[in-house]
Amino acid sequence: MKDNKPTVYQVVRNFISALDKQSENKNVSGILAVLRNSLGKEYEDASNVWPVIIPFMPDEFMGSGTPTYEEKAIYNTLQLYALGQQGSSKVENDKDTRNMGASLSALRTDDSASLDRRFSAMINSSSYNEFFQHMKHLFKLGKSKGNFKVNYPKLAEDLFWYQMGNNRQVSLNWARDYYRSRAKNTDRGNSEDKTNNEE
Repeated sequence: MKDNKPTVYQVVRNFISALDKQSENKNVSGILAVLRNSLGKEYEDASNVWPVIIPFMPDEFMGSGTPTYEEKAIYNTLQLYALGQQGSSKVENDKDTRNMGASLSALRTDDSASLDRRFSAMINSSSYNEFFQHMKHLFKLGKSKGNFKVNYPKLAEDLFWYQMGNNRQVSLNWARDYYRSRAKNTDRGNSEDKTNNEE
């Protein structure tokens, strides 16, 4: 039997889709500005975003006191989405990107020690809030580099599971894609060097 329970993945996908459909509407830039201005605030303290997010929030996700894991995951993801849409260097919503580790791996170069340290600090965070703070800084770095793509619905899903106690699994999955892509690129480069030498 098919499970019809809503997911944070669907909520974020629906939110972004709704904004894309009315991208020429001035209200969209206002919505994104409200979300960007909420960065640094806890969901319960960001009353300006409630009219923006709650219409998309399933009843099952809304708690009766402190924010639920679903609310925080959706809120934090949409904050980053709004940040990513600002200015000329927009962060593309890429449904094919596996996770944030894969997104960040595209920034790695031969001199990525600083990026690697930041990534390591993030995946070794001792709390969700610390994890998100590190990720926010890495996201800003990715945006500044250009050609940065993020699967936002997948990010929301990962943030939800991180809070649910699966933080080590999420971190491991991100690390696999972050470091694996570099290894493949290195192998490819070595193969090309060998071919060129043989010629």
